[in-house]
Amino acid sequence: MKQYKILAVDDDYASRLLLKKVLEHDGYQVTICSDGIEAIEILDKQAFDVVVTDLIMESIGGIELLEKIKKTNPEIAVILLTGHASIETAIQAVRLGASDYLIKPLNLEELRIRLRRTIERMELERRLKEAERQLTYNATIATANHEINQPLTVIISAIEMIRLELEKLGIKNQRIHNYLELLNKSSTRIADILRRLRSISSPRIQEFPLGMKMVDIGTSEPAVSVESKYILVIEDEENIRKIIRSVLESAKFKVILAETAREGVDLYRADQRLIEVVILDFNLPDANGLQVLERLQKINPRVKVVLTSGFNVDESIQEALHQGAIHFIRKPFNPQQLLDIIRKVYFYHTSENA
Repeated sequence: MKQYKILAVDDDYASRLLLKKVLEHDGYQVTICSDGIEAIEILDKQAFDVVVTDLIMESIGGIELLEKIKKTNPEIAVILLTGHASIETAIQAVRLGASDYLIKPLNLEELRIRLRRTIERMELERRLKEAERQLTYNATIATANHEINQPLTVIISAIEMIRLELEKLGIKNQRIHNYLELLNKSSTRIADILRRLRSISSPRIQEFPLGMKMVDIGTSEPAVSVESKYILVIEDEENIRKIIRSVLESAKFKVILAETAREGVDLYRADQRLIEVVILDFNLPDANGLQVLERLQKINPRVKVVLTSGFNVDESIQEALHQGAIHFIRKPFNPQQLLDIIRKVYFYHTSENA
């Protein structure tokens, strides 16, 4: 259990000692000082959760100390104590961010209750801020993954297609090869960074000079003859549809393309006997992957579906795999990864029906 640190500020020696004795008895770690100037010096060197301060003191009084604390350490809770209460002073204290306001002579039990409530409220606010920060982080990473993964998939696949075209044309240019290798390494690094960011559940913030802060961050199957097989690709992103078709056709697969869930389901219903595998983007404008999978399975309970997605939808993907989808490939993927999985699905099919 956390031991909360309290700074007690009072120019009366007896009052300081009483606060220290009572609060330490309740399990708090207590530091005492005699005025606002000393309090500011201590706060510059040490971290505290709560400051309990007298209102009227020489040099710097409680209100001025409250203002300085809230400017430099707004998360510190401040409780004011005074034997000279007025409505105006209480209103000013609350307006400046005081957590509570107690009248002297102190009722010690009331002090204990108010301090406990202040800490409970402070912890609740911290948890809410952390939850909000986590939600913002998750939403940002999910958006970045989707928006970056889509074009990144096209870039990685296009690099591979350029290499294949150069080989077909018999062009051997080391400079072009070096440029392509550089592009491939950079694209792979971006994909790896996105994966690592996706896997962070509680981001740690790392500080750098000048005030900058940042988040601390197989073997393929042998080729098979598939000249009579069709692959249905259901993907709303046009560039990715084209890339997938080029990759699959280069491996002698026949490809049917669909842009929406409805179009894909209609095509499968009409040509299910010719379609060996369905490559399904999990996040389509008119339906999600679970809905499309269910529709395809109603047409053919043994339909073989390979899921793709650039979103962080791991729980939904696991549910889809549990319901009968055969494989999942995360965007961005390169041509070899795609072909490896399609071939594994083909082998799975032949072994199941041998």
